[in-house]
Amino acid sequence: MNYLIKGSPKKPAFKILALKDAQIKQQDEFLFIEGYANTKNIADRYGDIPAVYPQKRDYVYDLTEFKQNPVLLIDHVNKLDHLAGSVVEIYEDEKGLYFKALFSASNHPTIAHARQIYKEGHAKGISIAGRFHYENPQNPNQLTLAQIYEISLVAIPADPRSLASPTEEKVNQTALKEEINSWLKELNKN
Repeated sequence: MNYLIKGSPKKPAFKILALKDAQIKQQDEFLFIEGYANTKNIADRYGDIPAVYPQKRDYVYDLTEFKQNPVLLIDHVNKLDHLAGSVVEIYEDEKGLYFKALFSASNHPTIAHARQIYKEGHAKGISIAGRFHYENPQNPNQLTLAQIYEISLVAIPADPRSLASPTEEKVNQTALKEEINSWLKELNKN
């Protein structure tokens, strides 16, 4: 390969992004955050420009690995005591990488603290981690492919255009439990 790649499966690269005007919504006993984990076509504070590279593909974000284990971590710490919840919806559109995450109701101090400071609006940062490809020789700052491994809650943001807003829908608790059980069955097959 004669293009730049940042990160590897063993040591992912990080892109810390902002969630402006993040509002957390309590729905029944569930707490959600949603918005854009990354935006496209404008340079972030690292100088990277996530953009489709049509010579290779019609998308920027590869979610193949992420969808097998859609975790919402705290500070990229890959330990159970830093598992803040699960991403329940994620997709790429013309604006960027949209996500919706369900916070854990755990009373573990690390998780409870993160949930509370996001709910109060003190924290607004989010970060994606994975393997980042820069394949365009005419624009070495163009992030042409981001293989997403995980999404984390963080304190310091980098992409000021990543947005979050409250969820407006009612939660179907039965459907959510069925979806989680389906994920668990899939994980147990492997």
